Amino acid sequence: MGKKDYRAGEAIEVTYQAAGATTGLTDVIMEIYDETGAKDVGNFPDVTMTEIGSTGRYKGSFTPDAQGKWRVMINSVTKPGKYVKDYGVGAYDVNSVGTAVAGLNNISTADVGAQVDVSLVDYGVTTTSDLGIVEENIRGADGDTLKDISEQIDAIPGFEQPPLIG
Repeated sequence: MGKKDYRAGEAIEVTYQAAGATTGLTDVIMEIYDETGAKDVGNFPDVTMTEIGSTGRYKGSFTPDAQGKWRVMINSVTKPGKYVKDYGVGAYDVNSVGTAVAGLNNISTADVGAQVDVSLVDYGVTTTSDLGIVEENIRGADGDTLKDISEQIDAIPGFEQPPLIG
């Protein structure tokens, strides 16, 4: 099963807003339906939700034990009306993927450089050090530039430049 918003084996917090933000309810019940669509009261008994402060919002939780689509239905006898919500449960959730990716972002600049060097050698690309060797072979041990070499040739006694043909 692919990415889901929740992970099997981890608690899912559920919040319910009572109609009219009614406070003081003690009969807000969350029914849990497992990945097969069955209401498995033995493994997932109904949850009596508790109010958060005096807000008219109630909370409860359940922990899915398998991947799939889980459903909760919430109701209050005092303030009737069903609230139904589905939860996609997978082998991993969005937050765990983000944490895993962040964990991969711990490579140093030196490590990157070393990997690039290895890749260039494996690929057979000419590197800066290779170009340095080629340049040294052209310039010779004394490091003459092409201009220096041209002037040295011009200074050879008896050397005359060939006529230009134009």
